[in-house]
Amino acid sequence: MTGTTKTGASQPSPRPGRIMEGGGLKGKPANLSLGQAGRAIDAIKCPKGWLQEGRRAGRRRANGNGIIAIPVSQFTPFLFSIVCVWFMALQTCCHGHSIRKNNINVLVVGATGTTGLRAIQGLLDVGYKPHQLHILTRNPSRSKMRQMEKLGFRIVKADLQCPSSLRNVGKDCTGCYIHATGGDNKEIDTTEVSSARNLCKALHDDVRVIVYNSAAGAKDHGVHRIQQKHDVEGVLTNRKRQTHVTCLRANIFMEELWKVYTRPQILKGCYPLPINWWRKIYLTSVRDMGRLAGTIIARESKHEVNITRVRILNVASDRMSGPQIARAFGKAQGSRCRHVNNRELTKMAKESLPDLYEQIRFLRNSREITDIAAVKKEFPGLMTPFVDFLRETRWGDFERTFSDLSKPETLEL
Repeated sequence: MTGTTKTGASQPSPRPGRIMEGGGLKGKPANLSLGQAGRAIDAIKCPKGWLQEGRRAGRRRANGNGIIAIPVSQFTPFLFSIVCVWFMALQTCCHGHSIRKNNINVLVVGATGTTGLRAIQGLLDVGYKPHQLHILTRNPSRSKMRQMEKLGFRIVKADLQCPSSLRNVGKDCTGCYIHATGGDNKEIDTTEVSSARNLCKALHDDVRVIVYNSAAGAKDHGVHRIQQKHDVEGVLTNRKRQTHVTCLRANIFMEELWKVYTRPQILKGCYPLPINWWRKIYLTSVRDMGRLAGTIIARESKHEVNITRVRILNVASDRMSGPQIARAFGKAQGSRCRHVNNRELTKMAKESLPDLYEQIRFLRNSREITDIAAVKKEFPGLMTPFVDFLRETRWGDFERTFSDLSKPETLEL
């Protein structure tokens, strides 16, 4: 069963986790305690009209405990608000506990770099504990991997290009999140598809749900990097064991804007995106990819797998133009930033950097559609608007760099 979403307007939505002024909710999707829910209820204001109506009817009185009595007909909207807040609290608590209760283990592939650790943070956000995440790596002796092992993550030594090292990989894991099967390099990693094939052949039968970090693109996208991702999708869907496969297709990761070839220029006041001012692009946080993957694995693991089911899902949390993105940068860093359609970069890429030129041409001409509203409705509270991403990653701290985004010691367990 295959389904691809269509476009919709992005609307910042409340995020479960922390209480803000006025009783709203924001922050990462952490568990709401009953105490937090109580504070949210206390923050709900009772409109003056209700009290005034009570006074006019002569029904405003205080009992021995000092509680104001309001006519039931006027109290109903207020009572409904209280019930809604308590329901959100219980739903959020139950969601996190269900993952731990069911003891769902997840094999995580290709997530040992900076963006990969952001995805791991997303898995932690939705309730997984470190011991439930089996992190595959070629080199477990790296300092980063040793740190993660100390934090409780299970480190699995294996090489996707060495089939013998993959024997029984994924044993005791219900799900597998594949962040990447190749390196994130300037040059295209041509081993992506063969690595996915080796992994698919070796995956233990315990793995019944696979979520893959793919890339959005219509059939005529014309980008080799995107095509490799789609070829990997084909490999995963042809796995011999019946599996629920979900391919999450994003356009641009917000974390990319932190890299050394973009952030310094933006901090100086120039966002050099080579697209027209009116064209909008889809943005997604890698952290949200982990949240979606963890949620999908937990949800799909409840069902019996009798046939292979495949779902293609375009995901994004924001759709913005170059000037809109630049204004968001300016507000976050406290200094003016403007969008520049860098035509010189486009010309240079066309002459000497064909891979980059393919991506620029894609951004300028893509007709791919993502229904942001539908994604947010299916995964409430898990998608991060761009403005919130800049705040969460502390964009305005000029001392921070790309590598600071996700270090093992800063993971929120």
